[in-house]
Amino acid sequence: MKLRELTQDEFDATFSPPMREVTHATEEIVDLWGYVDPLIESRYHNCSAWDWRVAHIYESKDSAYQHILVPVPRDNTYLTVVVDKKGRCIFGHHTLDLSLLYPDWRENDA
Repeated sequence: MKLRELTQDEFDATFSPPMREVTHATEEIVDLWGYVDPLIESRYHNCSAWDWRVAHIYESKDSAYQHILVPVPRDNTYLTVVVDKKGRCIFGHHTLDLSLLYPDWRENDA
């Protein structure tokens, strides 16, 4: 499976606000871990004890894309895998650092 890191513009283009949380109401569309495991190995190889899991899945308003958020061992940061629902394939991935986007926000405030 080919890994593709999305540019900020490519990632932003997969948003169709409002994004809906569908974590507990969606089916598996792609082989997520077949894509994510090589990324974890290359980027976080020294973090094998980390709790690698899906934290959230958001779907665009137009239902074209899903963003699957996997927390990484850095505060408020997620490896986000973007799924093209119609094509039933992974479009790419992006590192989403919420601390950079929202410097005054902390997870405990939510």
